[in-house]
Amino acid sequence: MKNRLLLGGVLLSFLWNFYLVVGATLNNKSILTRVAGGGFESMPTGLRIAYGVQSALIIYQIYFITKLYNRNGAWSKNSYLLARIFMALSGVSTLVNAVSRSSAERWNAIAALIITLGFYFLGNIHLRPTK
Repeated sequence: MKNRLLLGGVLLSFLWNFYLVVGATLNNKSILTRVAGGGFESMPTGLRIAYGVQSALIIYQIYFITKLYNRNGAWSKNSYLLARIFMALSGVSTLVNAVSRSSAERWNAIAALIITLGFYFLGNIHLRPTK
């Protein structure tokens, strides 16, 4: 039950992040205060491409974390390592969003922190049942 609630929170956080990165990729004016420091009136092409790549990465992370949930944690050394890499990336995202000059972007740190905790707890190799 606890892991199901955590997975739900993580998936909602990913949904929010996906909304932001797709909005930044498409240069949605209502999103611009919540991404890239909130300092752009129009997203530069390079940042739009970077956010497009990020949206594909988010889709893979959603797939990976649901697989972690369904398998009760990491199933191999590589999956454990990948969970830790995604946890570290989300942790950096938490810090970057938390110190942003845009007050609207600082709220994104909450979603990033939930994702970080999700990869930590759901990617834990010790959660797997012993055979």
